[in-house]
Amino acid sequence: MNSLVIPDSPRRWDCLSLGEVMLRLDPGENRIHTTRHFQVWEGGGEYNVARGLRRCFGLRTAIATSLADNPVGRLVEDLILQGGVDTSVLKWVPYDGVATASTSLSAASASVPPWAAPTAASPQ
Repeated sequence: MNSLVIPDSPRRWDCLSLGEVMLRLDPGENRIHTTRHFQVWEGGGEYNVARGLRRCFGLRTAIATSLADNPVGRLVEDLILQGGVDTSVLKWVPYDGVATASTSLSAASASVPPWAAPTAASPQ
């Protein structure tokens, strides 16, 4: 396979992806309704592109998204960092623990499931 070469320039990243990062709960060989243990994987189309370009071609990549400022959001951040993707443009959204969140962009509240948070790709 030929290497992907991007001419050197003063830019910060070779790729900046805009969009959500999701968690996948994998029950392995068990059925979802009876398992008590899951493996957790990060994913999402935009993030997968950034991670793939970083891991396969060594390009400088980042993801612009927002995450809930809670332990689940910090888990997602850690998984992104393990994938070698820059997290410096993450937006941390306050999470009140009762499935609501507010963003300063729209000044509106949106109901979200307890495991989710608004992302950069979410409607405002």
